[in-house]
Amino acid sequence: MERHDPQPGVGEPGVETQTVEDIAEMEITEPTLTWLEVSHPQQPIPIGEKDRVLDSTFNEQHDVWEVLLIAIPNEEGESEEE
Repeated sequence: MERHDPQPGVGEPGVETQTVEDIAEMEITEPTLTWLEVSHPQQPIPIGEKDRVLDSTFNEQHDVWEVLLIAIPNEEGESEEE
C-alpha cells in the first residue's frame, strides 16, 4: 500500500516554488497553496492578513528557507489599502 503525504514536498516534480516577489504580485482569487522561497528571512514577508504559513524548511543547497503558504483571497468589497 502506498503512503500518500498530504503536503507536496519541495523539489518534487510539479511543485512550483515562488519567490517573495512572485507572491506579492499575484492576484489571489481562490485559496492558493504554494511553496515560497525566502532568501532573506530577517525581512518581513508581504502576506495577507488571512494567509497562513503551514510549514517551513531550510534548504542548505540553495541557502534559503522554503515556506509552505496558504494564501486566502480578500473578501469582496475589502480594499488592500485602508
